[in-house]
Amino acid sequence: MDRTRISRLFSSHRRELADYVGRQLNDRDLAADFVQETFIRFMEHGEALPAEACRAFLYSTLRNLVIDHVRSVRRRKTSSVPVDDLAHIVDDRPSAEDVMAARERIRQIAALLDELPHLTRRIFVLNRVTGLNYRAVATQLAVSESTVQKHLAAALRHLLSRLPR
Repeated sequence: MDRTRISRLFSSHRRELADYVGRQLNDRDLAADFVQETFIRFMEHGEALPAEACRAFLYSTLRNLVIDHVRSVRRRKTSSVPVDDLAHIVDDRPSAEDVMAARERIRQIAALLDELPHLTRRIFVLNRVTGLNYRAVATQLAVSESTVQKHLAAALRHLLSRLPR
């Protein structure tokens, strides 16, 4: 690494590079950071360049840093919404009354399921709560698919006949 060459380049181009970026971004501190990053990249990749190509390398690198920065800012940018528009957004959460009613309904169903024979209750839970198909329930409980269907039908008849409408 030729420190003298880099030092001369930095001294002779730092200000013009910072002014170039400062005008584009309207941020002198960010411009200084980009100029510093440009020289770091020159030390890593551009040191073997002939003297007449160094300035072009610096500007090209700096321009790419600015483009990347602008793209990044645009990606993160969100459009603002007037506060008045937020008042019209409907809250899709259930009301406290709906939650209480649903919990009561679950308690009723659980009590009715407790009235069922063990195998019928187990088949209902595996199929309707866990989501297993008839074949999987039959395999797990070592019964036929027909047995699963019969017990499930009995459980549904029991629930429908006893649940308040």
